Amino acid sequence: MSRFGFIHHPESVTLVVVDGDELVLVRQSRPGAPGTRTLELPAGSCEPGETPAEAAARELAEECGLAAASLRPIGSFYVVPAYSSELTHVYEATGLSPASAESDEDEDITLERRPVGQTLRALSDAGSIAALALWLGQAAGASQSST
Repeated sequence: MSRFGFIHHPESVTLVVVDGDELVLVRQSRPGAPGTRTLELPAGSCEPGETPAEAAARELAEECGLAAASLRPIGSFYVVPAYSSELTHVYEATGLSPASAESDEDEDITLERRPVGQTLRALSDAGSIAALALWLGQAAGASQSST
C-alpha cells in the first residue's frame, strides 16, 4: 500500500465522442493541475445504482450538451490501481444531437473539437490518453481485418 493511502473510488466512464472526422473534448480546471486547464475526453463517475451506459449518456449530456444515437462499449481499465480502485469504462459516442442537462456546479468546461489525428498528443491526463489509445487500437484492428 502506498504511503499516501488508498482511494476507494466508484466506477467511472470515459467517452470518445466522434463527430465526423473530429473528436469532442473538454477543457477544464483540475485541482491536481494548478495554473492550467487540462484537455480531456469527457468523463465522470457512475452514480449509485447507475449502469456505466447510463452514466455515459448522462456525462455526455452534462459535459457536452449532447446525446448519442449509439454508445458503443470499447473496453475497461483501472485508472491508477497502485492507489485507487477506480475502474473506467470506455464508450464511443456517435450519431450526436443536442441535449440538455444540468452541469455539475463545480465544473468549468469549455468544449473543443480536434481532428482525430491531432488529439492524442494534445490530451492532458493519463485516463484520456489510455482511453483514446484503446479506441484507436480497436479502429486499427477493424481496418486491418477488413483488408
